[in-house]
Amino acid sequence: MSDQDELIRAAIGRLLAEKTGAAVISMKESITELLTLTGAALDERLQDLLLEMAEVRGMMVALDI
Repeated sequence: MSDQDELIRAAIGRLLAEKTGAAVISMKESITELLTLTGAALDERLQDLLLEMAEVRGMMVALDI
């Protein structure tokens, strides 16, 4: 796993931890925040990681992009 991947996973983890208790989070808002935090480029992998990690935490992501 690259350093960029680790940074993205850590940022998603922090973002989801901040939203603990929320049943649904916004994909648009979450991606915007993650891009700001990590400087990563928007790609399908980033969205997939967010969806996967949210699902593990029992959260749904509103696909409002």
